[in-house]
Amino acid sequence: MIAADDPAFFAIADAQIAPTPLAPERPQRILTRDPGYIPILMYHYIREVDEDADPIGYRLSVRPDRFEEQLQWLRAEGYTALRMSDLFACLRGQRACPPRPVALTFDDGYEDQALNALPLLERYQIPATFYIVSGFVGKPGYMSWQQLETLRDAGMEIGGHTVSHADLAGLSLEEARAEIGQSRQLLRRRLGIEVESFAYPAGSYTLPVTDLVQEAGFSHAVTTEQSGTLRRIFRLPRRRVLGGESIEGFPWYFTPLP
Repeated sequence: MIAADDPAFFAIADAQIAPTPLAPERPQRILTRDPGYIPILMYHYIREVDEDADPIGYRLSVRPDRFEEQLQWLRAEGYTALRMSDLFACLRGQRACPPRPVALTFDDGYEDQALNALPLLERYQIPATFYIVSGFVGKPGYMSWQQLETLRDAGMEIGGHTVSHADLAGLSLEEARAEIGQSRQLLRRRLGIEVESFAYPAGSYTLPVTDLVQEAGFSHAVTTEQSGTLRRIFRLPRRRVLGGESIEGFPWYFTPLP
């Protein structure tokens, strides 16, 4: 059994796709035009893992050499990587969208993201967005504040992912409000940045929770749902990139799902 304070516990939770109740949403949170499919990729670990020893961790871990192959593929295919705040501005028509946009996102703030992903992102001049569980910063297996400052200074975006990776749909609204708002406040204060983007832990949310995300000052939010419209700015879908796949399978993430 995996302990609740083990980093793998939260990665496994993020790997679960929570069903989202269908309900009406306020019109001001829905884009008037359909931007079509823009891939938003979701990563957890960038590391090597023994498949036999940790089959779940293996699927959530992309080897550094394969991650580099994916970055090379993006460059060769003419994709332009955007931070989530820039992609949001593109969706809102506040800036021009490049011909082939893509967004790379990393969940939870694991230390290997700073050690293994960041040097490759810098080498290929590809920006990305990192969703940080603010209460885990500095804990074993997670990034330190100094490493987050390095990400910030490298031009990466820092987004919110709650204080404790809580299941927001299972909390009271007051508890959820604290998890969402306090995480943003701490990241802003410690890093001296705006924090615009939010990721729901384990993809778990309700429509009242999306209201709290907007109330806290976030401009948009991503889910773990692999398909859906980009018009709903607080329910943006992402495609999880799994470990163990060769580069031949990577183009699948750039094909819209029904």
